[in-house]
This record gives sequence, structure tokens and C-alpha cells, in this order.
Amino acid sequence: MAIGLEVVLLPGFAIARRLDSEGDWKRHLMLSPAIGLLVCYGLAGFTSIFEMTLSTLTYLLIIANIIAIIAIRVELNPIPKEFTIERNPWLWIFTIIACFIAITPLTYMRPMGVDWLGFASLADAVSRNGGFILSEPSVGKWLYPPAFPTLAAWLPGSSLDGVFWLGVISFVALLLGIAAVGEKMGCGHWTIMAMLLAPALFAKNLDSGYPTVASQLGLVVILLMFGEKLRWEIVALTTVIVSMIHPTGLIYLTTLVLSQLIISKRGSFNLAESIQLLILGASIIILLIALAPAFDGTAVFAEYGWQGGGPMLMYAGLLLPLGLWAAWTLRRDKNAMILTLWLAMNWVLSGIHIFDGLTGVTLLSMLSYALYSMSMHAFHIPLAALVGMRLSKLEGGISSDGGRAIMIVTLLLCGIAHSALSELSKHDELHAISDGDSALIDGLEHLPEGSIVYAENEHWGHIYSIPEHIGITTVPTLGILKQEYSIQNAATTAIVTDDIERLKNLGITHAIASPKGVMMQYIQASTHWEKMWSSGASTLYVLEDDMMISDFIAVEGDNMRIDPWSGLRERDPFDLGDYRSYITEGRHTFSVNDSFAYEVCIMTEFVGDVSATINSREISGSGWYNTCVYAGGGGFEIDITSDPEFWINPLGASGRGDMLFDETGIRIHWIEIIYLA
Repeated sequence: MAIGLEVVLLPGFAIARRLDSEGDWKRHLMLSPAIGLLVCYGLAGFTSIFEMTLSTLTYLLIIANIIAIIAIRVELNPIPKEFTIERNPWLWIFTIIACFIAITPLTYMRPMGVDWLGFASLADAVSRNGGFILSEPSVGKWLYPPAFPTLAAWLPGSSLDGVFWLGVISFVALLLGIAAVGEKMGCGHWTIMAMLLAPALFAKNLDSGYPTVASQLGLVVILLMFGEKLRWEIVALTTVIVSMIHPTGLIYLTTLVLSQLIISKRGSFNLAESIQLLILGASIIILLIALAPAFDGTAVFAEYGWQGGGPMLMYAGLLLPLGLWAAWTLRRDKNAMILTLWLAMNWVLSGIHIFDGLTGVTLLSMLSYALYSMSMHAFHIPLAALVGMRLSKLEGGISSDGGRAIMIVTLLLCGIAHSALSELSKHDELHAISDGDSALIDGLEHLPEGSIVYAENEHWGHIYSIPEHIGITTVPTLGILKQEYSIQNAATTAIVTDDIERLKNLGITHAIASPKGVMMQYIQASTHWEKMWSSGASTLYVLEDDMMISDFIAVEGDNMRIDPWSGLRERDPFDLGDYRSYITEGRHTFSVNDSFAYEVCIMTEFVGDVSATINSREISGSGWYNTCVYAGGGGFEIDITSDPEFWINPLGASGRGDMLFDETGIRIHWIEIIYLA
């Protein structure tokens, strides 16, 4: 994977030398990943739009590297200028810290969040079908900016690996680019240090919003021209590439360019500049018109409320008050005015999320979807650049009282952030799919030719890597889904009503079920599904008669807490409710007295690095565990042998959880009573 991503360096370095004529080789090297990735994204988007193969993309990347070598080798200026840049060592220190925090999620087994499932599905579709085409038995396609999934599909390894690595490396490239741009703007180490004062983009990338973050690579190119005359050919090319990654970056690039034009000219536009501005505006309008039919009748989407209010306060962190202070104290500085106007324009756009549910205005609907969760990604770079510019003017620099205070606070926040991120690696329960779900997905390779597998149409049911010889009923919704035919709803109804004939007519042969969902309960309650294989409480079934039927009962306790995934469950067949018993320490007994039962099971979810004994079974580590005993034993005794530990639960910040500062423990989901039919 790392070798695959090395193709970005030479093109990036060659272009950086031309864009940043006053930089030295060190700054050019810092700019190389960001600019080189833009080149690769552009070529990937180009091959997708013109329906070329991944092999063609390989040839194009080889050509790009050959051209880069020639450009680096052949000096255009016979007597190249030599620049000596004296750098504060803190530039390297804070850049390394930022990049280290950014790559920490690679230590997890899979990405956090849910968006990666869609990106991996798109990348898998490109690898198998050459485009964003739905797998059988579904008919249709996805509409989504092509650059990121196509480049992820080109990388070696699985679609999951490609998406994961490309997303993280793109963020690292962005951080390196911002550090280099900050130096060129005269902010030196202050800008990258300011980036560490807010969780914003770090949180977005942790949440697997990879294309959104990657699309901001274009800002690095525009910021290289900060305070200078805009080179419109560069602006135009960057705009095209960014539009193929994600519309979010296009919006922020546009507001940045407009801010620079407005402040630089202040009404004194000449004819050529006016024409260039009109061309830029017309291009954006044409793009919007082209996309408008896809959003026809779509409502304005607003998640978590107004993104310019409470969410912005949370994700901007210390950057927001520092940014307002910087904007006020630098109000007569031309470059600071550009950054302030850029920030203000982005903030005005956040008003789109006030109109939740409004239909009939296509432009507003398009903006609302493009600016999803914008509190995480709209304000981070403008604020960091503004704060960096102001802090660079501190008398005495980093050795002053104010400089030392900010440095200490930054290092403290970095330590807390990395500690919290490292702790998350122990929390499998936070992931959209479990280890067991992943194991089942890998096991589908061994199913017979022509099998059709039913899965729940939620995050834990989406198969992001589909074997060529089988069909999957579910399709993740990503971007704009154009689904012409699907058996998902009919199959779900048939399972709920136990209509086996209907399932056979639909061609369903197997089903996979995650304990995160509810379809497992319907399948276990039927006598027409036989277990083939289980892993981590996730189960693969075959549509064949068996002799078992299950009933599920809720477990009541003193500490009842909301199940974080309950909001995504539309059904509750056994009235288990949205709350679960949550135990953190000690010994707990759960009685089961049913003389007619064949077997009883207790479904548990270990939250964090927890060790416990359930009856005689010793269990350690986070994840789902289903423990079964023959009836007549009186029930279950759970003895937690590890001490509870406090941790920062990101679900508490997102609104899905009930606690930000949480304790490790065991969530008791249900007791299953199994009878012989």
C-alpha cells in the first residue's frame, strides 16, 4: 500500500518547485504529498469519467512520474536561485506530532464511522465492474465524485485497505501542506501548531469522512498564491480536480478565491479579471445545473442542528476564541482580512442547515448535502491560518510568556488527544461492524456459486467486498443512489412474516445477521433457518429447516443505559426496548427458570478492554459474545475480574451515546431461550 502511494511524490515535487519559486527543497518536499495526490486524484477522476480501466490509470501515473523526472532533471532556469530559509525547530516538532496523531487510526483493525463502508463498496464495484454499478440481484448505480473511490480501487489490497490508507494518507498530506503554506505565509510553526488546537478535521477523518477531507488538498494550492496575483490556469485546474473528489472542497475553494479577489481588488477589477471571475462563476453554475436533476424533490438535510452554532463551538475548540481575537487585532492587515472574510463566508453557508426538511429549492438541497457535518471541516483551516498569522506577531515569539503558554497548552492537548485515540483501539463496540461481521464477510467466499445472501440494510449488514460468484441483497446508500430494482424490502418482509415460499421465489439461499441488528431475532425465532457458522455472535444461516425456535427476553438491572445503535433499528420484535443493563464491576447473577427450554444464551457486549467470567467461560477484550448453556442450570453468573477504566467516549460527543466520560463495562443485550420445535 505504501509503495502504491509513492507515485504521488515525484509529480508533487516537480509541481511544488514551479508553484513555490521561493521555497527550498525541504518546503517543496512538504508540499509534494498534497500536490502529488491532487495529480493522482485528477487522473483517477479522468479515467472514471471517460470509462477507462484501472490499467489505463496505471499507465497515466507512470507517464506523470516520467514527466516529473524530466521536469526535475532539466532545469528551466540556467542559474537557479538559491533560497536559505531559517526554520524554527518547532515547525518540525509540531508537524511530526500532527502527522503522528493523524496516522494513529491506522492501528485500528478498521476505520471508525460508517462512511467508509460506502467508499469501500464503491471501490469494490470499480474493481469488479469498472464503475459504480450495483451488484446483482440489484440493478442500478451510484452517482458520486469518482476520484477517491477510483484511486482507492487502484491501490493494492482489499477495497477496505485502499480506502483506509488513502483516507489517512490524504489527511497527512493535507497537514504537511498546511505546515508548508503556513511557512510561506510567514506564520512558520504557528499555523501547524494552531491546527492542533481543534479536533475538527482530525475528528472528520477519524469518522471516515475521507473524500471531504481529501478535497481540501486543493486549498493548499490556492493558499500558495495567498496575497499574490492569482494564476487562473492553476485555479481552474485545481477546481476541476477538487470537484472530482468532493463538492465540499470546491465550495471552500470558491469562498477562498472570492475572498482573495474581493479584498485584493475592493471593486477595482479590470476587464480581464472580471472576465475570469465571470468564467469561474459560470463554470460553477453550469456544474450546479448539471447536478440539479439528481436532487430534484430532495429535502434540505440538516444533521445535529445548525452547524454554525453548538457543533462549531465543539469542534473548533480553542481556535474559535483565538481566531476571533486574531481577526479583531489584525483587522487592518490585508491578508488577515482575506482569511476573516473566508471564514465569514463559510459561516454564512452554515445557515443552510437551519432549513431542515425544506423541499423544492434544488440549490439549497445540494448545498446541504455537500456541507454535511461542516462544523468539522469548514472552519479549521481558516481559523488555523488566521491564528497562526496573529501568533507569529507575538513579541519574543515562542519564547515569550504568551508563546510558551500556547505551546504548553498545545502539547497538553496533543497528549490528551493521542491518549484518547489510542484508547479507542480497545473499543471494538464503537465500530459500525464487529469482528464477527468482518469474519462472516470473508467467509462468503466459500458459498456455492449462485448463492444470494440476505443482509440487514444497515451499516452492519453492508457487504463492502462481494465475491464474484454470489449475490447480496443490500446496497449502502452513498451520494445519490439510482436503484432501478431491488429485492431487499420484499426479502425483509418475507423474513419478518416467515414466508419461506416468498424467500425461495426471490432466490434467497443464505442470510447473515449481526447482533447489532434485529433480523437475527426473526431468523432465530423461525424453524426454517439453520446455522452454518458463527463468529463473535454474528451468524451465517442457510435457508433449510432446523428443529430450534427462540424467544428473547430483556434483562433488567439497576444501571439501564441507552444502546448507542438503537436509533438505527426500526423494529423491536421482542420488545427489548432501547435501554440495556450496563455493569462495570463485581459479580452479577441473571436467573433463567424454564423447564421446557433446550438451551439458554446471554448476549453480551464488552465495552473496552474488559475481562470477565460468564459461568465457567473466561472472556477478555472488547466485542460481542454469546454464551450458551443447557437449560436447568439456573441462569448466568457474570464475574468481572478487571477494574473499570475511564475513557473518552466519542459517541457522547456525537449524540448517539449518553456519556462523554465513560467507564468500561459489559452491556447485557438479551437472554435467548431456545426450544425444540
